[in-house]
Amino acid sequence: MVANDHPALLSMWRELMDLHVDLDDRFALADRANDRFRNYIDTAISRDDYRVRLAEIDGLPAGFSVACVLPNSPVYRNRWVGYINDLCVTTTMRRRGVGRLLVRDAVAWLRRYGAESVEVYVAHHNRGAVEFWRAVGGQPYLHRMSLDLEALTATDE
Repeated sequence: MVANDHPALLSMWRELMDLHVDLDDRFALADRANDRFRNYIDTAISRDDYRVRLAEIDGLPAGFSVACVLPNSPVYRNRWVGYINDLCVTTTMRRRGVGRLLVRDAVAWLRRYGAESVEVYVAHHNRGAVEFWRAVGGQPYLHRMSLDLEALTATDE
């Protein structure tokens, strides 16, 4: 990764975020989201426990991934969990194996870095992503839910 890769990463990330916002308004972006994403990528690139990869096909940006290793709760046998925080393949480059290559690269790096398991978060309404992660071996583990604070507060009064 080099600094001039930022525009390609940002463009792909915005494509991914726009898709998620269309699926569920809980993905609405904060002010200056692009700057914040750029800072996140810069931080990830500078850290030893993160891996940022950019995939290209014929010199054109095709996708990217961000992975990291974090300590698990001390109550569990697996002490280190690998996370694939972000994985995106731009619409025009899908169905060419880019996503699978990015997953293999991330998993290999996570294992070398000490991850004993690997987890991903997948937007519930993003059926394409759910199918992709199942196709590469993803299995249901946790079900993350969101509570409507307004509705809960109204009923508590």
